[in-house]
Amino acid sequence: MLHFERTYSALIAFALATCVARGVQAEPTPAPPIKSRKSVPVGAFVDLEWRVMGLAGHVSHGPAFAAGATFANGLVRLGLGGIARPGPLNPATFSVLLPDGTTYQGQRRLELKSDGSMLGVHLAFSGRLPFAQSIALELPFTVGYGGFGFYLHGQDRTTPDGRRVSEWEDELFDGKDSFLGMVIDAGLRVGYQPPALPWLKPYVGAAFTIVPGFETVVRDDYFGVSGSMGVEIGYGI
Repeated sequence: MLHFERTYSALIAFALATCVARGVQAEPTPAPPIKSRKSVPVGAFVDLEWRVMGLAGHVSHGPAFAAGATFANGLVRLGLGGIARPGPLNPATFSVLLPDGTTYQGQRRLELKSDGSMLGVHLAFSGRLPFAQSIALELPFTVGYGGFGFYLHGQDRTTPDGRRVSEWEDELFDGKDSFLGMVIDAGLRVGYQPPALPWLKPYVGAAFTIVPGFETVVRDDYFGVSGSMGVEIGYGI
């Protein structure tokens, strides 16, 4: 009888232990808490990007930037922005035929290189996708003052009489070798902000740039679409 009670007690203990173990195993692992974004009414940002430009009827490339303050938890950005098309980094040349009776270094047809830049007020709006908080759509807009134009290069920069090459360019092209004025740049960007790196946002996008009233000896318009790739760093972005 004693042996039966011990056996029965052991079975009950084993059953209870099994139930407890199953209960522990069945208990779901709690999900990690979702980290909410920190509220930043006023912050700061810097955008550094590289562009492949479709300006003036040809493909070129150059840098662009923007820097300033963010407002309303990164919804609005306000600061300075600029773009550049460096001549030394772009080998494309543009052919110009001088008027009858005019030559330079014995040539009537000249090949010119192009460069330009602008600096202005930068305004942008940024919003996160409701179903993907790490993805943001941004609308950057920059209006400023700048100049784009064309210039003699290579051996042609050694003038026949030793005068500055800019004086020769003004005379040969009647002052229409470049244009200074308003420049407008607007675009659309898609950025990704890693949850573990709230200060970093790489992005890609497209921009449309136009120089209203542009007129030079080479062409009478300067506009086009560019593709961009860059990174934004800051606080409250």
